[in-house]
This record gives sequence, C-alpha cells and structure tokens, in this order.
Amino acid sequence: MARGDRIGVERRFLGSLVAYRHIGIDLGDGTVVHARPDDFRRPFGGGRVVRTSLEEFAGGGEVLAVTQPPAVHAPEDVARRAEACVGREGYCPVVANCEHFATWCATGRHRSRQVEVAVALAAAAVVWVAGTMTRASLGRGRSASA
Repeated sequence: MARGDRIGVERRFLGSLVAYRHIGIDLGDGTVVHARPDDFRRPFGGGRVVRTSLEEFAGGGEVLAVTQPPAVHAPEDVARRAEACVGREGYCPVVANCEHFATWCATGRHRSRQVEVAVALAAAAVVWVAGTMTRASLGRGRSASA
C-alpha cells in the first residue's frame, strides 16, 4: 500500500462472531490515520481520529486495500485530509465511524457501506417479523370465527 490508500483489517465486536472491517488511511510512512472509539469495550462512549502505527492498526490481522467506493481525490489529497483531522472528536459506530471517515477522505462523501448493509438487514428482519406476526394473527382470527 502507499500514501493516501484506504486500508482495512477484519475485526470482531468484543470477541463475538460478528465481524466488521476497520478502515483507515495509509500515510506511507508506517502510520495510519483512522477513527476509533476511546474504549473498544464502550464503542458508543466517544472517540476520535488518531494516527497510529500500521502494526497497531492491524492488530495482528491481514491488512488489505479498500477500493470501494472509488476515490475521487488524489492520494496525496486523501492523506492530507486524513492528517488534518487527527485529534478530531465525535466517533460513533453508527454515524461517524472509521469507514465514514476514510470514505470522506477519499471521496468527500460521509458514508459507511457496512452501516448501510446492517440497517438494510435490520429493516428486512423487522418486515419479516411483522409479516409473520400478521399472518399468525390473521390465522387465529379465522379459526376463532369458524
């Protein structure tokens, strides 16, 4: 990887089976700028944009390039945008996470595909449960009147 590249590593929520990709901006000097919670045991407890070693960022995992969505800014501009945010507070896993940050650095858009997929799955589950409950309720109504 090179300066200005988005990179990611698979992580798990507090040792669970639920995996996500932690994403940051490679500065090309062995360091990475990324958004993270102050305390990983309390992901909703706040956090900030930090600059850490690539080794700390990887946490023993395999680091891979992240290319989606495609960057619209030049790599040097991506790196400068990331560096300018170091120390900024306001981390939230739902609305201001590492992917929101890295995507903004590369594209100017504040988005997290992982959050969008999770929200879509949750919405589909709600629709499924509501449909199942409605069908069950209608079924009880028919047998009661028969």
